[in-house]
Amino acid sequence: MRPTFTFLLSSLAALTSASPAPDPSAVFYAQLFSASADCSDTTGVKAFLYSRGACQNTAVPGTGSARVRYNEHPETLSLTGWTGPDCTGDAVPVGPSVGVCVALNGTNVASWSY
Repeated sequence: MRPTFTFLLSSLAALTSASPAPDPSAVFYAQLFSASADCSDTTGVKAFLYSRGACQNTAVPGTGSARVRYNEHPETLSLTGWTGPDCTGDAVPVGPSVGVCVALNGTNVASWSY
């Protein structure tokens, strides 16, 4: 019993002394609203995160809207919706500005890029 107890204590000590790695910076984050043209949805809001890649297939109907919530590099990162999958088709620019809600005005968006 004593060897098991000693092993458990040393294992716990190793876990508590390890330095956790910091979370990576958010860099760019946007909200995608499916049911409102004024970014007022409180449920069903989808996220566009920089860490998920430059092109993300997240469909939003033309009744929806989009808003950039955080942008570390507004001079180089700008949210754009695309009518086709894999960021193809017609571009629907939202822009780099934080807090600006852009209605999709009837254009169905199949994918998004920064």
